[in-house]
Amino acid sequence: VSHSYQWKEAERATKWRKIGKLKLTRLRIEQFLTVFILLWISPRLVEFLFRNANNILISLPVVRPIQWLYRNPNQWLYWTLGLLFIVSPWLWDGLLKICYGQQTLPRTKLLSLSPEAGRVLQNYCKARNWKFPALRVLPTATPIAMTLGCWPRFVRIVVSQGLLDTLTPDEIATIYAREIASVGNWDFMVMSFITLLVQIPYLIYQYSAIGAQWCFQRVRSEPPLIPDVALSILKPATYILRVIAFPVSVLAYGVYQILRFPALWISRRRVYYSDRICCNLTGNPNGLTRALLKMAIGISQTSPQLDNTTFLLEGFDLLTPIAPTQGMTLGSILVASPQSQLIGLNHGGDIESLLTWDLRNPDRYWLQMSNSHPLLGDRLLILNSYGKFWQIETQLNLEVKPVSDSRGDRAKLLMQAAPYLGLAIGLAIGLLIWLFGAIFGKLGIWQLEWLFGDRAILWGCVPIGISLGIFWRNNHFFPDIKPAAIIHNPNLRDLYCNPDSIPIDNKPICIEGQLIGRSGISNIMGQQLLLKTATGIVPLHYIPQWTPVANFWPKSIHPTDLIGNFVKITGWWRRGATPWIDIEKLENLADRRRMYGGHPLWSVILAGSLAFWGASIISSGRL
Repeated sequence: VSHSYQWKEAERATKWRKIGKLKLTRLRIEQFLTVFILLWISPRLVEFLFRNANNILISLPVVRPIQWLYRNPNQWLYWTLGLLFIVSPWLWDGLLKICYGQQTLPRTKLLSLSPEAGRVLQNYCKARNWKFPALRVLPTATPIAMTLGCWPRFVRIVVSQGLLDTLTPDEIATIYAREIASVGNWDFMVMSFITLLVQIPYLIYQYSAIGAQWCFQRVRSEPPLIPDVALSILKPATYILRVIAFPVSVLAYGVYQILRFPALWISRRRVYYSDRICCNLTGNPNGLTRALLKMAIGISQTSPQLDNTTFLLEGFDLLTPIAPTQGMTLGSILVASPQSQLIGLNHGGDIESLLTWDLRNPDRYWLQMSNSHPLLGDRLLILNSYGKFWQIETQLNLEVKPVSDSRGDRAKLLMQAAPYLGLAIGLAIGLLIWLFGAIFGKLGIWQLEWLFGDRAILWGCVPIGISLGIFWRNNHFFPDIKPAAIIHNPNLRDLYCNPDSIPIDNKPICIEGQLIGRSGISNIMGQQLLLKTATGIVPLHYIPQWTPVANFWPKSIHPTDLIGNFVKITGWWRRGATPWIDIEKLENLADRRRMYGGHPLWSVILAGSLAFWGASIISSGRL
């Protein structure tokens, strides 16, 4: 684990003046807008789901629609969310205790592990006349920290045992300092509310998948765990339950991602504020740097093997100091690097080279828009600057380097963003048609005057524009993989560090390693597939070649069936804010079973469906 390496113990400030006072007005406005957007989206999303649920019931024989699903959900939804938020501190306690074994962390235990952490919390709360926060610990080896609550008086600071075991006393203090800083900024209330909101669909996804998979495994166990008579009855029922759980879990996971998306901007922004206040409280930016890097290594070494921990990391990722997806690849490549024990963790050289993309890629800020945390290299560079401000030796030798010459070439970035540009272009075309309608009206051409103000035309052009963007990008994004161009078993470190690469700069690779991740229905869409190689861990993106329903056909194979096995992956390597591989072919090395990915095919199907949908909106005149 990370503490087995010799870390460079860079100094900390002994007497320091605070780094400029933070201006929180912009953060407050962004927090308000984020909550407003989520409160606007939530009832409309619920109404959409209820209406379509009734449409499905109408199409079934005998069953009748449920009348209360037609009611406006706004009032009861807002009251429910408000009540849940008020009692959320106790809800979090119950949820984390039942699901993850949360325990109370006595203040005396924290003081014995890190007297500085207790002192920072005590002084910060005393200065604001706050109650000392409730301390909690999760019995997991993965380093985790988060702050939950609805008001400073009811704050819960939750850390994992792995974090307490991995970090040194001064590093533990920096983590607690940045957690209490989020209370001082009041962003903890917003993030707790958002996390509460997204937990509703996430728990439906998690436990519908876990429950169905548990029943399925019981009836398939050898020897059977239940009597033969009951088995003959329950076996068909469990298959039906599994088929029902699949769309429920997938739909709930999709809702979770939709609700989570508006919060990503504020989630990234708040991190900088917490880091800065942490350094002002402790005078130890080097300690926070080490803590973040050790957490990255700890995540890469412990969480891939623990299904329950991956749920925790994913469901609460908006609250953690470092994004699990960031830590997974960076930490694994860092530890796997042959230089790490010699110069990387001791003198920092290898770490700095791994952050090249974060510091030099000209398009990095656009490419992190789907991430919950800012680029780690960017954060460490700022922490580095705090050390220089206080004139102390820095943990890493980071500096702003000249960006790549490709800054002038925006063609690749435009191609990467083609579907999103298609949305804007579709709206522009719709508005242009409106303009023509207005002009025809002025010219007295009444046959075409109806074009002006027809909202069906405007909204129908949007999916058509997105469709054209997907079609335009598809051939560049998924080129044919030619055997001569394939890179066999590359060192992930070399691909990871390339500062000019963006996702559309795909590299065809063939790489072997162990397939790890969640098992069963909870991973049926490949939400958490990872390949553990000799040079690091990389996420995998998988879409079945034909249809997800094929996962339930007899003798069908899904990557989750091969979790723990050694496999050979052929696909497209992509480097964005986090790297990944789109699977074109997966082969089990033990029995040579193969399965094929369907990214190019389903991109075409999606684009065609959007074009057809847009055309139907325009032709029918119905929104």
